[in-house]
Amino acid sequence: MSASPHKLRLTLGLGFLAFVIAGSLLLLAWLRERELEESNRLFQALAQADAEFVRRMNLPRSGKLAHDLEQLLGMQIEFRATGQAPAATEDRLTIRLDDKNDMIFTRTPVVSSLSLRDSATLNAFITFWLISGLMGWLLVRERLKRAQSERLAMLGRVATSLAHDIKNPLASIQLHAQLMTPQNEEDKQAVHLIEKESEVIAGLVNQWLHLSNPLPPKLVKLDLAERVRSVAANMEAQARHACVVVESDVPGPVWIMGDAQRLAQALRNLMVNAIQAMPRGGSLKMHGRSAGAEHELRFADSGSGFSELALVHGAELFFTEKEGGMGVGLNIVSSIVTAHGGRIKLQNDPKGGAVILVMLPLLPA
Repeated sequence: MSASPHKLRLTLGLGFLAFVIAGSLLLLAWLRERELEESNRLFQALAQADAEFVRRMNLPRSGKLAHDLEQLLGMQIEFRATGQAPAATEDRLTIRLDDKNDMIFTRTPVVSSLSLRDSATLNAFITFWLISGLMGWLLVRERLKRAQSERLAMLGRVATSLAHDIKNPLASIQLHAQLMTPQNEEDKQAVHLIEKESEVIAGLVNQWLHLSNPLPPKLVKLDLAERVRSVAANMEAQARHACVVVESDVPGPVWIMGDAQRLAQALRNLMVNAIQAMPRGGSLKMHGRSAGAEHELRFADSGSGFSELALVHGAELFFTEKEGGMGVGLNIVSSIVTAHGGRIKLQNDPKGGAVILVMLPLLPA
């Protein structure tokens, strides 16, 4: 299986950092080479101009003239008989004046003056870092998109196959449950439980199908508070089995434009995640309040809370810190809420536990 988005970001980030460091070193080497080339060009031009001046003015080839020119040009100068000049080096240049004399120019070795305090050097590095940053961001984004597309394509194939293999026997179970005639209250509750759990399985299948091929919600006027109460009632048996006490304080009605099935799916995911976050039992408190043009649903559990990483990446597809988890639940919640014009926020309660806020737009009064 391919790496998770977080690991992929880390790998790409380290690779990009190595690229920037290597690129900066290469840029520094190139700037130093350019600096040396420019210094050599100026050295040769100055020497040629000075030799031409001595030649044209027919000045005496004396030690005094050489000394005076040294003071003026800041380099060592001497006159020697033709053919007696020392071997040429990067810092020594010999120019023939006439048939008898050579003029020798020797400069001090070039020391690089490159520094980030120099505006030209600093601008060159800033330009390189900005271009590298932009290219890195585009490459990482494209790589993450491609990785997610590959995962979604695989998920689509799996979801379609599972839907076909599960829905047929599930429909048969639901049909037989509806045809059963309960003989007593216990049988009636058992049949009701079969029907409800069948709906849960159907919701899970639809969840995977929605993830692989999300469709826009079918919006109708509905009471959000009633949706919360309905989902909480269906989750009662699961919560009781996990020793989780569910408290709901969502006064209604809360009128919104929503897709009842999709919202129920999102609410159920939030409750399931909260229950699973408390393996030794605990409490899940759901509270609703209207604030301006939107309604805020607060889901607070008494578990261990979100990690710092989960607070940032918790709603991303395939991100999970849960053993055996797939990392799709919160992503589906986020996509459903976003499709309804809302938003979600992950945070931790200072007193302990995770908190998820769901904000949905209200219908105008």
